[in-house]
Amino acid sequence: AGASRKPRVLILGTGWGGNKLARKLKGSIFDVRVVSPANHFLFTSFLPSTAVGTLEFRAIQEPIRTCPSLAEYYQAKARTLDPEK
Repeated sequence: AGASRKPRVLILGTGWGGNKLARKLKGSIFDVRVVSPANHFLFTSFLPSTAVGTLEFRAIQEPIRTCPSLAEYYQAKARTLDPEK
């Protein structure tokens, strides 16, 4: 049974890199898991537009849980990493 398990990919954070990687990986091949205190990706370059009212705040954030390849999401901060587990 152990040989049929998908390789686990643990992504720390939902920033530009973490969000892009989570969306590019195929859930059929990898067991994708994300650990981040923020459950969304924020387009920070558009923040000034929300302050002046040209964009709604909800238009510049995207929930990480909508990622189709995501197996698990943990809303937490990673303090240590044990690569054996």
